[in-house]
Amino acid sequence: MLNQSIMRSVLLLISIFVSFAAAAQDSAFSKSLDEIVITATRTERKLGNVAIPTQIVSQKIIRASGSLRLNDILQEQTGIFITSGSGSGAVGGGVFGNGIQLQGLSPDHTMILLDGEPLIGRQGGVMDLSRFAIGNIKKIEIVKGPSSSLYGSEAMGGVINIITEPLQGKQFNAGIRSGSFMNTDVYASGNYSGKKTAVYFFANRNSSNGYELDKSTLEKTLDPFYNYTGHIKFSYRFSPKTKLIVNNRYFHSFQESFYAINSSKINTGGNGQTNDITINPVLTHKFSNKVSSQMRFLVNEFRFTQKLDSLSNNKQYYYDDFRQGFYRAENQTDIELNTNNTLTLGGGYTLQTVNTTRYREKKEQHLYYGFIQNEWRGIKNLIVIGGLRYDYNTAFKARLSPKLAINYKLNEKIKFNASYGAGFKAPDFRQLYLSFVNNAAEGYSIYGASEFSMERLQLQKQQGLIAQILPAAFQITTLKPEVSRGFNFGFQITPLQKFRAEVNFFRNDVDNLINYLPVAANANGTSVFSYVNINRAFTQGVEVNASYQLFKKINISGGYQFLETADKTILENIKQGKVFGRDILNGSARLMTKADYSGLLNRSKHMANLRLFYDDAASGWSSSLRFIYRSRFGVLDKDGNGFANMDEEFAPAILQVNATLSKQINKQFNIQAGINNVLNQTNARFMPNLPGRNFFIAIHYTFKK
Repeated sequence: MLNQSIMRSVLLLISIFVSFAAAAQDSAFSKSLDEIVITATRTERKLGNVAIPTQIVSQKIIRASGSLRLNDILQEQTGIFITSGSGSGAVGGGVFGNGIQLQGLSPDHTMILLDGEPLIGRQGGVMDLSRFAIGNIKKIEIVKGPSSSLYGSEAMGGVINIITEPLQGKQFNAGIRSGSFMNTDVYASGNYSGKKTAVYFFANRNSSNGYELDKSTLEKTLDPFYNYTGHIKFSYRFSPKTKLIVNNRYFHSFQESFYAINSSKINTGGNGQTNDITINPVLTHKFSNKVSSQMRFLVNEFRFTQKLDSLSNNKQYYYDDFRQGFYRAENQTDIELNTNNTLTLGGGYTLQTVNTTRYREKKEQHLYYGFIQNEWRGIKNLIVIGGLRYDYNTAFKARLSPKLAINYKLNEKIKFNASYGAGFKAPDFRQLYLSFVNNAAEGYSIYGASEFSMERLQLQKQQGLIAQILPAAFQITTLKPEVSRGFNFGFQITPLQKFRAEVNFFRNDVDNLINYLPVAANANGTSVFSYVNINRAFTQGVEVNASYQLFKKINISGGYQFLETADKTILENIKQGKVFGRDILNGSARLMTKADYSGLLNRSKHMANLRLFYDDAASGWSSSLRFIYRSRFGVLDKDGNGFANMDEEFAPAILQVNATLSKQINKQFNIQAGINNVLNQTNARFMPNLPGRNFFIAIHYTFKK
């Protein structure tokens, strides 16, 4: 059960927002509930009729925020925690892996889609969100809670679908932006629609000189980089019932890399490069007004390479080459059985491949799947959605993922949602096949569960390379999929047309969490690691969102998430008096209590945002002011009890403030200026992806016919 502190938080926020809205008058604000969403059910539905927690980030909000990359806009949304850490870059100042946490679940439990198709290129389980420009994004749909019944593996925590500009109209857009750290962004896009054909293109170049947050280190926190994004989408209508859309995307990035082997000087340098190409044809045929079908094909190839050479003799010091392929064919058919039932059927085949210097050989997985979903509307104001998906992956056993969701409209002002879903995440290539010795970090080793060998460890011990084989080595076995059971219950209230609030309670229980752990100690003092299913965990909490149209020109919105997480084994050991810890490093140990337990690492208990938007169409002026708060969160375990309990094991709380000001000169030109991180909040160690205070100015041009 959710504890009383959660209930108090909810009631306090609701009372604040309701009292704030007491003097509201008529507006069109509630029309946002009529906005169409796709991701929650894989079919077009009004947001007000969706039965699971779903949020839309509109193009208007994206542009008003002045954001450049996907991580910039997502970090301002309620309940989304953007994790920080080294992503693509293996050593030195690399590209940061900005992973997404939903409802407290890890970044590798969130599926990210582009126009409904999965994205690849995760490094260490984390995808670098800065790979994705947002100048061509129409909207972002965020679905929270287990979604494996529709999307399969990696959708335990939820799904984020990036939906790009549609093929319609005739227009041309261009812009340039320049800001702190020599961050320059240039883009152009255009749309042309004819009787049978339509074409859309988007081109973007983004670059920066990088930045330095810690003057005591020789390397930059972020090294200089540049990247290019190209997106071409075209369609051809064979007949009123048949249409082909081909969606193509290309991304290339280049980043300098410099690394100090010792503290005296920079003595290793090179670069990292990323290439990502997507080809996505979709053929749609409408058999009748009640039956339509889609054939979707996807070819996605991702490659990251990093090469570092010694600056003294030009000899190769470090080399990493990672290539991933994702190839899929899928059919989805939607059938309106009668006025009360809409049936969705689908299935497909996926081939995934990985070839990297960190694996012994090229690896591949074959996935066969099918799904079914029915939406029932047999009782007035009640929608019931049930679904089931079957996945068979050649790397693990078959998996069934069910879902049941209910939407009940009590009246025009109050709606209730409830849902249950099972999610799962298959062991990824890294956890199965990694075979890596990091010579750049004194020789630690890490092996995937399928590459682990007790015979190899025993042989290396006989040779004197390994000093000790640890008991954990005997736990290594065939990995099982991580599985979750998620519950969501919430309601929407619209007491006045200018005010709306949404409340959602959630609970996720996760079993078979995959973790790496030391299995042997090398003779030089480093460790050998491998992967094993050991953890059971839960995440639970409540999320509140509210919006209020203060005046015709001013909108205020805000959100808050209270989150509790725990490793169930650690929590049980604390209750049994088996866990000790320290209040200060090197201090005396004492018995830990439940009050000392801070939960899973890298989770903030409290997150909140407040956003104010001003828009005066008559004068052309608009502005925004956004506040994003995260309470402190554990990042280290220095006393070995499995969680953060000492002050030095926590990253501090942070309040980020961003502001923009825009002026529409005429129908074609818009000028925008902004300040991000107004309070100059920085933390080089725990939040390296957050630069200090930075400024920008941008000019946008639009021509419509």
